[in-house]
Amino acid sequence: MMVAVLSACGGRPPPTPPPSLADELAEDGEGEVRIAGIPLPRLPLEVSPSDPALAAGWDRAEAALTMPSPRPPTGEAWEVESWADEELGGWMRRRAEIIGAAQRALEPARAGRPEHSVVASFLLGLAYSRFALDLRGIETPHAFAEDPERVRAFRAAMEQAAQPLWLRALDAFGSCASVASAAPAHSLARWRERCDAELRAVEPLLPD
Repeated sequence: MMVAVLSACGGRPPPTPPPSLADELAEDGEGEVRIAGIPLPRLPLEVSPSDPALAAGWDRAEAALTMPSPRPPTGEAWEVESWADEELGGWMRRRAEIIGAAQRALEPARAGRPEHSVVASFLLGLAYSRFALDLRGIETPHAFAEDPERVRAFRAAMEQAAQPLWLRALDAFGSCASVASAAPAHSLARWRERCDAELRAVEPLLPD
């Protein structure tokens, strides 16, 4: 797109500058940035997790991503029901609240300059998609093992709870890919590729 615009204006694309020292270090694996242990594409120039536009949302997204999933008890069915109401339900509410706070903190960045927007949308997509994955990954209680109907009901409940999270993840990753694709001179190409990859992973898990 940028080449076409420059040609229409009677100009030529500028020569590609040599890689900066920061780029070379990143290519060598140095300066890698992670969130909750998840490696991210190299951050855009002049963007860091401590930027005022990202810091609060980054911290909240990381808090959500590092919340351990609850494990069901190994006791009787009544213990499982109590666990589902209290521990599992409480974990879901707390995690949803943290992600909601992350989204509110990141919305200004998502609507701001592209370099911040792609990072903010990607973080939000991660927060939602990993929440959904963790829900799907919660073990079926042992007390249900001999009752196929209860097993199906429990798994269906986890899938149903994850459905709106997949949709929000799809929206966030789609926004990331769209903004990155519109950026000039492929400056955010790695972010577009990563967001596209996350979209491909999410799409098969969407509700019919």
